[in-house]
Amino acid sequence: MRDIMRHTFVATALALLIAGCAVDQDKEVETYRKVLDHPVLQTAATQSASPLTLDRALAMANVTSEQLNERGEDYLQSLIDKNRAVAAFLPTVTFQPYYEVEEKPNSSSAWGVGSGFRRLNNNTSQRFEAPVNGSINLFRGGGDKANVKAADAIIEQRKQLLLDAQFTVLVNVAQVFYQVLRSEQSLVVLQNSVKLQEARVQDEVQKRDNGLSTNLAVAQARAQLDNTRALRTQAEGDVINGRNTLSYVIGEQVGNTPLVDNLQVPSPRPNAETYEVIAIQYRNDIQAAQAQVEAARALVDVAVSQYYPSVNLNVQGFLYREYFSDASKWNAILSANIPIFSAGVIRADVRTAWSRLRQAAMIESDTKRSAIREVRSAYQNLITAERRTTELRGAVEASNEALRQAQAALANNLGIVLDVLTAQDAVLNSQLQLTSAEFDRSIFYLDLLRATGKLPVNLPVRPLNKPTSGPTTDAVIR
Repeated sequence: MRDIMRHTFVATALALLIAGCAVDQDKEVETYRKVLDHPVLQTAATQSASPLTLDRALAMANVTSEQLNERGEDYLQSLIDKNRAVAAFLPTVTFQPYYEVEEKPNSSSAWGVGSGFRRLNNNTSQRFEAPVNGSINLFRGGGDKANVKAADAIIEQRKQLLLDAQFTVLVNVAQVFYQVLRSEQSLVVLQNSVKLQEARVQDEVQKRDNGLSTNLAVAQARAQLDNTRALRTQAEGDVINGRNTLSYVIGEQVGNTPLVDNLQVPSPRPNAETYEVIAIQYRNDIQAAQAQVEAARALVDVAVSQYYPSVNLNVQGFLYREYFSDASKWNAILSANIPIFSAGVIRADVRTAWSRLRQAAMIESDTKRSAIREVRSAYQNLITAERRTTELRGAVEASNEALRQAQAALANNLGIVLDVLTAQDAVLNSQLQLTSAEFDRSIFYLDLLRATGKLPVNLPVRPLNKPTSGPTTDAVIR
């Protein structure tokens, strides 16, 4: 009978151990992916791979970013910590069977004395018992309740920090995206400049051969051509590196896939004061700082609760015991712990908790002031970029008119091909500056949304027309 019960107890313990260790990893990850994922982002992530639009690049980064998943694990761990805090209110039950064998002492007079419920067998004394122990905390001065409150606040803090990290990652991806577009536009301009410089060298050579120029002018033209070629080579490398970086941040190889800037910057917009109010209300880092204050305030209560007495109840019941009919079937112990002297440890804990609360309050105040500064700076940058864009549009119109005049002069034999190439180079340079300013405007608009904490996952986008960029070199993007 005893062997059967032993095997039963062992099998039961192993089954409980295996059940406790089984964790659904996919379900754990899904806990924080629900916070990060959004139907609009998920839809954008499944769009056609070519061309690569800005909203799809953001959606892909949201799925593949290890930084976000790492912050998500922090959020998951805060949820687990709350479960641990709640567990303090619940009883613990353990099964602790044991089998004891004692050798017969040298003095036979002491044999069997104080052996209790044992079986005497020749030279040994044996005892097998299978108790179930239960313990429950009845009162700890409110410390357990305060721990749960602190855990709730920490959960909110981790959630807001996770969303704040998401916004930061998305804005960083947008900056890399626009940097690639800027580099490709620069490469187009430099390629045209190389053609222009080659034409100038040929023109200077002809003039020299006709006695209308000097070797110095030819050498200077060739030096400028070589410098322009060097800049073109650097631009080609910048395009490759930029696309490699973009591949890294979105978690998928971009290669020579055309990029499309489909972000629509809305106008008109609210004034700066409105954005400041939105930032104070919605910024995730401000909400995280407020949650940190709540957690610190609850931890003060936890520290103070150490001054109060604690009461515990321990119960032990026996499933099996030697001479069970004569033995006690259960016992219970009600114990209390009243702190009288702790050598200042509790007071030190309380002082530390108050200090951390003051720190959290100062962090919250600084975060709010920093948010206001960032909103004002982002708003001013956006306004400046829009004004610069308007002025550059005038420069593009003027350079286009100059090109038309040069082409007309060439058609009427009043100009030369070099004049047309020079005008074309001026048009491309003015268009590059305008495009760069428009990219800056888009980035500053995203910065403003990020500064207000209202970066939407469904960004305002334009309908697709044609790619903003495409393969500009024969280099293989790795």
